[in-house]
Amino acid sequence: MLDTVVRCAACDGYGWIDDEETHAEIECKWCGGIGYVYRDERGVSRRIPESDYTALADTLERLEVERLREIGYTGAPKKPWEQEIRKNKT
Repeated sequence: MLDTVVRCAACDGYGWIDDEETHAEIECKWCGGIGYVYRDERGVSRRIPESDYTALADTLERLEVERLREIGYTGAPKKPWEQEIRKNKT
């Protein structure tokens, strides 16, 4: 059976966590900053290797949209060149 892609339990899909000592946001060491991990049929999670990112791009995008909807985001993603804040940079 193939591993399933699931939200990282350590960072809840954010890709970062708050460092309690410095109050800084640091990259999640469990998922490597992407917010998702592989989970096998026994429930064991492991980091997704970077070499798998391209093949999983659609799955990761779908999961991220689902996560954003859960936290109340209702907009649609924009490419960097479509973002107003980037258009006004000189």
